[in-house]
Amino acid sequence: MGLQRFYAHPTNTFTWPNGAVGHRPGTLFDCLGPYAKVRNCPVVGLPLPRRAKCGGGETQGNRYTCYATGYADTYFSIPAVTMVRGVRIRGFFAVDEAGIEFRMFDGEMGKLQAAMLRKGTIV
Repeated sequence: MGLQRFYAHPTNTFTWPNGAVGHRPGTLFDCLGPYAKVRNCPVVGLPLPRRAKCGGGETQGNRYTCYATGYADTYFSIPAVTMVRGVRIRGFFAVDEAGIEFRMFDGEMGKLQAAMLRKGTIV
């Protein structure tokens, strides 16, 4: 089963200030907004890769494609999921004036670390 639950129109997009690009379903009664699929979405809570340096030396966060899994339970959080190194990570989208970000649920980092130990790699 794939991660994507809602249709994401390829050209009906919205770009947040932090560079993430959200895709809307684009239907007449669209109550999901630009959260069906979010490309280049920062994921909070993951350790930065060693090579994640920008030109000025500042670190750049991990960015993945994330998908909404349900309708918003509050104005500021939408249930979502992403795939990190082959492991399905559950969490939610959080939105503020800086843009959108994906935040993992408690325990998801442990699940990712356990999967990486089984594969013989580190997180």
